[in-house]
Amino acid sequence: MNVAFINSTHRWGGVKTWTLGLAGKLSARGHRVHLFLRRGDPFAAAARGEGLGVDEMVFGPDWNPLAVMRLRRRFRNLETAIAVTNVSKDNRIGGPAARGLGIPVLQHVGGPGDITDNFRMRWEQRRYVSRVVVPARSVRDGLLSFPWMDAATRVTVIPNSVDLERFRPGPGAGHLRGILEVSPSVPLLVTTGQLTSIKGHDLLLATLAGSARKDAVLALIGRGPEEVPLRERARELGLEARVRFLGFREDVHLLLEDADVVVQPSLQEGLPISVLEFMAKGKAMVVSDLAGTPEAISHGVEGLLVPPGDGHALGTALEALLEDGGLRRRLGEAARARAEREFGLDRMTDRVEALLSTLVEEGRGHRR
Repeated sequence: MNVAFINSTHRWGGVKTWTLGLAGKLSARGHRVHLFLRRGDPFAAAARGEGLGVDEMVFGPDWNPLAVMRLRRRFRNLETAIAVTNVSKDNRIGGPAARGLGIPVLQHVGGPGDITDNFRMRWEQRRYVSRVVVPARSVRDGLLSFPWMDAATRVTVIPNSVDLERFRPGPGAGHLRGILEVSPSVPLLVTTGQLTSIKGHDLLLATLAGSARKDAVLALIGRGPEEVPLRERARELGLEARVRFLGFREDVHLLLEDADVVVQPSLQEGLPISVLEFMAKGKAMVVSDLAGTPEAISHGVEGLLVPPGDGHALGTALEALLEDGGLRRRLGEAARARAEREFGLDRMTDRVEALLSTLVEEGRGHRR
């Protein structure tokens, strides 16, 4: 198949990680894959490094006729069989280009808030999107509460995945501790993800400040619009020496080696790829109990789940793990085992590849 991925997102988060992993695997299986990204997007270099075709373009406003015309021309030249979108901007540029040529559109919806119940969204979904793929049953159920989403067959659940080899557990390389200049005796907490308000980092800082463990250091890996406010909040709480901002990193798999405990305190998620990376690394984790996370983690088996926004529960869980090395090992080993059973990249690619093939065949049938 000739597959086009349209990605207009600004930051490298779960959407781009999902795209790169899947597109790379599809390419390795012999499919011709091409990505359409924003001009100047640093993600383009990573995609080209995987041997993928890349067009950098100006998306402009929704339904920008120049961008639609360019995409339509490129789809025709590339003999594109199917287009994959993520956010609404992708649909509003790629949708008219694809559907004008009879090309089906598969939209990847990562979280419960990515599609809302309003007239423009209903119109967009009905006109452009052939099928929606979501990472968790809870996200599917939320979408199917909209009467205009049609039958359940319109939404397919395919869990997110992780590169099990890249995130294989190791002995701890000291890479992150060297960057932070902290000794092996210092408890190290790590969280990864975009620094946005829904990720709950401000709650994590307040929890750290109020914890009885005054020796733990927190590393935040990621960037986003909340970085400046979070830095200021850390100063207000007297945490300058204990909280380190590392920005965006492509070596997360190495940095996680040194983490004693990993934490994901989000207030809104689908099935976060960061959590699957923690699992694959065999790390003890504290994760917000929302949307798809309990579909991947059983409380007390692969990790500790806490109510989102509950700083007391978050602090209690973090302290429990920091105090109990045996519990950390048991949770980490169980997490890795479940990641191997259910969340490998090849497993996800098998299922998405089959869905893409079905949609391509359906599209050919409609054009006959």
